Amino acid sequence: MAFKRSKSRITIPIVEMTPMIDIVFLLIIFFMVAAQFAQQAHVNLNLPKEIGEQIEDKPRSTLVINILEDGSFVIDNSEGSITLEQVDLIVASTVKDNDVDWKNISIRADQNSLAGSLNEVLVILSKHGLSATNIATESP
Repeated sequence: MAFKRSKSRITIPIVEMTPMIDIVFLLIIFFMVAAQFAQQAHVNLNLPKEIGEQIEDKPRSTLVINILEDGSFVIDNSEGSITLEQVDLIVASTVKDNDVDWKNISIRADQNSLAGSLNEVLVILSKHGLSATNIATESP
C-alpha cells in the first residue's frame, strides 16, 4: 500500500542573518576609517576669517594644497613641505590621471602666508587648464 504525501505541509525558508550583520559591521568600520582619513588631509592652519560660499553638498577634494605661513607647500597632509616644482608635477599627474576639474581641487592658505605663494599655485593650476579653484576659509 502506497502512502500519499501530504500536500498541506508548508515549508518556511530560514533566512540567515549572520552574513548580513557581518556586512553591516564591515560597512560601519569602512566609513569610520574613511572619515578619519578625510580629517587627516588637513594641516593645522589659521585660515582667513570669511563667510565664503555655503555649499551643502560639497564634493570631496581630490587634491588639497596647503600653503603654510612660511610660504612652503604641503599636499594632502604629507610628511614634509615640498617645492613649487613638485606641486607642479603633482597637479599635472592628478589632472592627467584622474580627469579632475577645478571643483575637485582645494587650496588652504594660512592667513599669514604671502599672497605671492598663493599666486604661484594659481599660476600652476591655470597652466594645467584649471581656471578656478576652491579656497578654504573659516567662518567668522
